[in-house]
Amino acid sequence: MKTIFICEYVTGGGYINKKISKKLFLQAKSILKSLIIDFNKIPDLKIVYTWDYRFKKLKKIKNVECFEIKRSPLKKWNSIIKKSDIFFPIAPETENKLIELIRLNKFKKKMLSNEINAIKISSSKYKTYKFLQKNSIPTLKTFNLKKNDLKIAKNWVAKPDDGAGCEENYIFSNKKNLFNFLNLHKNFVVQPLVKGVSYSANVIPIKNKVFILNFNKQKISYEKKKMVFKGTKFIKRIPFETKIKENIRNIYKNLAGLNSFFGIDFIISNKKIFFLDINPRITTSYENISKNLKINAAKKILNTL
Repeated sequence: MKTIFICEYVTGGGYINKKISKKLFLQAKSILKSLIIDFNKIPDLKIVYTWDYRFKKLKKIKNVECFEIKRSPLKKWNSIIKKSDIFFPIAPETENKLIELIRLNKFKKKMLSNEINAIKISSSKYKTYKFLQKNSIPTLKTFNLKKNDLKIAKNWVAKPDDGAGCEENYIFSNKKNLFNFLNLHKNFVVQPLVKGVSYSANVIPIKNKVFILNFNKQKISYEKKKMVFKGTKFIKRIPFETKIKENIRNIYKNLAGLNSFFGIDFIISNKKIFFLDINPRITTSYENISKNLKINAAKKILNTL
């Protein structure tokens, strides 16, 4: 029997000395639970994960072992990686957390992860914009404090360059206020505010071809000068599907190092498609797959090894 270590950063002790927002923890817990259920359907596979002791444990399941984390998790994570056959690191790309987790694999175990070079591009909204622009993939103009042209729109969204989700996405209509904000928050980028319908795609590369598992509709609201992410909904059909799939294949073809599960965020506004983010990791919409499709996504993820 082989052992897989699902190292989910948020629930597994990565924030052991810090406060975790309830929203972030619940999203991470949802991902972990869905993965455990799916991987547990694969014969001859033992699952190991770690858990922040401050929270109520998940229910015990056969062939699944949990280690509680009460202090810095690095020693325990390293010990489990050494004893495991497969390492599955999951973390927000914010502040290089995902890259740091991947670099723990000093034992050269089989790893379910995209390569660091792809993560470095996709974890930066500005670098992602430059990549999409270079490869003629429709996207929104993205500026930082040094390079900006605020004449092209009336309303703007300021986002952390390495942000995951919408927790710190702020809306501005006053240019002076926006400049003041950017001067205080050097790591933010700005994009024109385009209201439309937001979507995401879950993608797995298998044998040098992309397999698009599903599309999701993102629930995003605009509250008190902020964008608020309220989850995703599985959808069977999507407008402009052929064109969207063509662009996703183009992203995969041109971004070296996408060799495991990844997500794509895009928006459709006035019949125009704008690709925004490449998520180099499992996202919250993963739970939609096992609930709505007659496939085991975990088995497909294993096939990327």
